[in-house]
Amino acid sequence: MFSVDDRIIYGATGVCKITDIVENELTGVVREYYVLRPVDTDKSVIYVPVDNEKLTARMRAVPTQKEFKSMLSKVKGEKLPWIENNLERNDSFHEILNDGDIQRIVVLFRTLHSRQLELSDCGKHLPKADERIYKECSKLLCSEFSSILNLPQSDILSVVLDCVI
Repeated sequence: MFSVDDRIIYGATGVCKITDIVENELTGVVREYYVLRPVDTDKSVIYVPVDNEKLTARMRAVPTQKEFKSMLSKVKGEKLPWIENNLERNDSFHEILNDGDIQRIVVLFRTLHSRQLELSDCGKHLPKADERIYKECSKLLCSEFSSILNLPQSDILSVVLDCVI
């Protein structure tokens, strides 16, 4: 169980702070909820029922620097196979993002980064759907890893790429 003031990762939302644990009647039933606030914005509040295993499974502790470095070394050089069908690829990539598994997101980021480089060599760009997913991966990685490494978000992507390429 998490506590107030814990910093956690919540699925594809990224780093959040648990600001409170409250009892509320949101769906006609009084339940206990974690109140999460994403650290990147003050405009959003997320209520996660404490007794909902599916939603609380999306919450995980922010890794330590040691865990972070170990994870990056495990995925070094990994890329996903490129799915030629745009719809299948989009579904597969969204599944990875929604899953919230940071290792898989790093591999997805590396895959899209490599594809972007290949296409730019030919004077082309990523398709719009792939570009959106690439930006979402970047946002998640910057949010999570800047809090682990105590670096500005603008430095994170180059650190990640240096470690996984």
